[in-house]
Amino acid sequence: MGRRKPTKITGKFFLRTDRKPDKNGKYAIYLDYTLGAKHAKTDTEVWIEDKFWDADKREVSRKHPQCTRLNHQLQKKRQDIDNAIYDYTQKAKGFITINTLRAIVQGRSVGNVTDSDFVAYALETIEQQYKMGKIGISVRDNNRCHFNKFRKFLAETYGEDSIYISELSVDIVKEYIFWRQRQGNINATINKSLTPIIKAAKRAAIDKLIDFSVAEAICQLYLSDKKEMGDEEDVHYLKEHQVAEFVALREKVKYPRTRDYMDMFLFSLNACGLRVSDIITLEWKCIDFEKQTLKKVLYKGDKLHEIPLNDDAIIILNRWHERTGEHRFVFGLLEDSFNLQDKEERKRMRLNKNRAIKTSLATIGEKMELPFNLSMHVARHTFAVLALNKGVDVHIISRLMAHSSVSVTEQIYAKFLPSTLEKEVQSKLNFNFLNG
Repeated sequence: MGRRKPTKITGKFFLRTDRKPDKNGKYAIYLDYTLGAKHAKTDTEVWIEDKFWDADKREVSRKHPQCTRLNHQLQKKRQDIDNAIYDYTQKAKGFITINTLRAIVQGRSVGNVTDSDFVAYALETIEQQYKMGKIGISVRDNNRCHFNKFRKFLAETYGEDSIYISELSVDIVKEYIFWRQRQGNINATINKSLTPIIKAAKRAAIDKLIDFSVAEAICQLYLSDKKEMGDEEDVHYLKEHQVAEFVALREKVKYPRTRDYMDMFLFSLNACGLRVSDIITLEWKCIDFEKQTLKKVLYKGDKLHEIPLNDDAIIILNRWHERTGEHRFVFGLLEDSFNLQDKEERKRMRLNKNRAIKTSLATIGEKMELPFNLSMHVARHTFAVLALNKGVDVHIISRLMAHSSVSVTEQIYAKFLPSTLEKEVQSKLNFNFLNG
């Protein structure tokens, strides 16, 4: 599907008999242009009696004594407007909004259209909001990432990575949604990518660059993100090559705080899928470097839990010990004086800290072009799936992850068990009694 073909727009004359005639019994002749189902009308300043109007030919009847002069005046009016519309659409690559059409037809200024790229307009608006302090740096960077994805869609679908503001339509945004769905993105991820587009559409409507009806229709395109039956058990995880890509990307990210959150993700992956709540509240007293173990009261369930730490987890801890070793909390997300016994404050702080972590990891996931939203819970799933694929017994994985029972582990990772069981049979239960 290519871009929409521009349509030649020309006006039609009609006699305004729907209004009262003047004192001489004459009616005004109007010129009407249409764009879709919307009209742009203007008065031609030509008035005649109803009996002198030729409705079939849409012109002044030959019965009128001055028909030649009046019809020439009408044709001149339409030709001037047609020329103005043509000049505009040439600059705007053949596209025009109803508001712009009305401005041209009514002789009002339409402004400059040479720099009306939609994505550039949206990014400029986002940058202004950031400079004014209305949004934070993470939101700004996320929106940039979303629009980079939108440009990629435009390039693949229409052959160009940009569109004019006047080109923005419900159909284009729908095509973008379908494109994201074909890539395997879930509704929640797609909705996040739609948000900056919808905000830009609203801004364009306020600036009278597109019709409000277009912006409103685009706003209705959010997808339902309610979990359907069984969706709760969907497991999103990184494959080994994706983990390697994540590690390589850690050295290239621009902001140190993003690198910190990536460290936390990798620590969770290597610390038996430790939950983000326990990453945030992890204290140095919980770490035994000599035994390479972690022992703490888990945030969920308030139960004491002990796990072994692999070499990668120790590397990450050593790196952080140089930074926060003199303080109480490993990853420096909480003040040393924070009271872990205050459950309400602990919950509030967890939600507050996790919000920033989720935003940063989502941006990394976009850069990696993952078909799902990257989060700390993905690290937990990644640990489990990689462990299963390496033949670790599901009972051991269940205990390491602090599940309430092995049945919980089996239920969550059921679709990964058959291949693991097959490997177990081939490697450990192939007794070879019959093969000598």
